[in-house]
Amino acid sequence: MFSRKPKGLSLVAAGIATALLLAGCGSNPAPSTSSSAGGGSAPAAQTTIDLWSWNPDEKTAVSYIEAFEKENPTIKVTPRFIQYSDYVNTVQLALQSGSGPDVFGIQVGALTNQFAPLSEDLAPALEAKLGADWKDKLTATDQLAVDGKQVGAPWMITGGGLIWANQTLVDSLGLKVPTTMAELKTFCQAVKDAGKACMLQGAKDAWQNIDVYQSIINQIAPGEFYKALAGQADFSGPDFVKAFDIWKSFFDDGIFIDGALGMTGYPDANDAFKKGEGALIAFGSWQNADTTNKRLAEYAESYGDAFDPNTVFMPYFFPQVVDGGTTGTMFGGPDVGFAVASSSDAKEAAETFVTWLSASETGQKLMAKTVQQPALKSVPLDLSDVTTDAQKAALEAQGPALADMIGARQIDSADVNTALGDALSAVASGQQSSADAAKAVQAAIAG
Repeated sequence: MFSRKPKGLSLVAAGIATALLLAGCGSNPAPSTSSSAGGGSAPAAQTTIDLWSWNPDEKTAVSYIEAFEKENPTIKVTPRFIQYSDYVNTVQLALQSGSGPDVFGIQVGALTNQFAPLSEDLAPALEAKLGADWKDKLTATDQLAVDGKQVGAPWMITGGGLIWANQTLVDSLGLKVPTTMAELKTFCQAVKDAGKACMLQGAKDAWQNIDVYQSIINQIAPGEFYKALAGQADFSGPDFVKAFDIWKSFFDDGIFIDGALGMTGYPDANDAFKKGEGALIAFGSWQNADTTNKRLAEYAESYGDAFDPNTVFMPYFFPQVVDGGTTGTMFGGPDVGFAVASSSDAKEAAETFVTWLSASETGQKLMAKTVQQPALKSVPLDLSDVTTDAQKAALEAQGPALADMIGARQIDSADVNTALGDALSAVASGQQSSADAAKAVQAAIAG
């Protein structure tokens, strides 16, 4: 999506795009006479490749596809957008049956491990595109590698550890975005008194809950979360239990919206936030495009009268929820990468597209225009379409935190990821104590 989506994330609500009903891998391309596999010249004969992802959605993908096809006129890209909540199962089943896409989006962590057997090794294609030092030219390629196999190429770099405010709503209520737990409680009461939700949370989705938990534990004990995942610290220890307690307080103290456990991050919580129904939401830098004129125009078209096109969305670092806690810390890496299916019958064209997205100046400058950190280090962030100077300053403040992230956002082990997601849900609903939840996650880590 742009995160779990998300990733996520997708960045854009479900209403922006309708999934095309496509099937098959490629479309029986004519034999190619092109030679370089991956990132070189495009195949000489007309080839069609299918792209499946939750990000970009079909509308956002248009600019990328048009630019790519202009540079590679013998390759046609057909996109299919799938909401992240349905994405993993849909793509995995299609790939296993041989009817999946040629190119598909992945995230680091469990998703990369899960799709590794179904993907081509992109190292040769990236080396052909960027040279032998390609790893130095791209950000965190290791997070998309499994046992030496480059499963995916990074496309955009994002981090968690933020909250977003509907600044227009906050200002209309005469409030200031909170920076401490005490301020957060007072703020939420005032927002609710005004008939609005305080912090929208898609607590039905494990990914958004894990994002919030990481934001909390990184304040209590910076770096210990990642040590515990690696078996170098005890997840059942007091710091992790305390983080579960604070997580539970977000529900008990009315910080999260009532009914959060029944909401998805996308589209439910995201739609409500865009429509001005809530003041805050715990999304990360993958939402940075919400500060641009282009994205506001898209929301106006998608939501109609339910969206105020003059709305200002503002990112903030996650509030200091513990006394003395470290703030301004972000965690993440490649939010979205792209893989080439081993079952594809158009691998050369697919690799050409993936390396164009991730490792070409043209593709990455388009990414930079969405106010996302490009994977190609030589391409700077583009703030030209950001609507206010305050937003530009907030986005620039993310730079040092994104350059020095404390750890990855996704969890490598699917079992541990599931255990933590289940534990957070059980604690939130009162079905499990914080201590028992921490022990359950530690048991999953221990195997």
